[in-house]
Amino acid sequence: MSRLNGTFRYKNAQEPERDPETGFLVEGEAGDWADGGRCQIGKSVPAQHVVSADGDEHTYTYDMFVPRPWHGGDLRIGTEVEVTMEDGSTDFFTAQGVDNLNRRYIEIWG
Repeated sequence: MSRLNGTFRYKNAQEPERDPETGFLVEGEAGDWADGGRCQIGKSVPAQHVVSADGDEHTYTYDMFVPRPWHGGDLRIGTEVEVTMEDGSTDFFTAQGVDNLNRRYIEIWG
């Protein structure tokens, strides 16, 4: 991992709730924004197009690396992420993948 060139904030969707009238599960509202700290942000223009081993196709623009140890909340697929680059510009994406098995960093792409 090279230099840290930005910061990020994130918010997870809350657990689904049961509608009392119908009994169906409804999607929970998104939680509050939490500060994630410094990170390395990689941006691909045009967006990366990847075909996974099981044949699923994914297209993403951001590849973000969060250094370990990281003591924040739960980073998972579907997490809303706001990245702030060195020049102060910001952008939003939804995490399409999270790799938390590396001991040096957590990788998030979306």
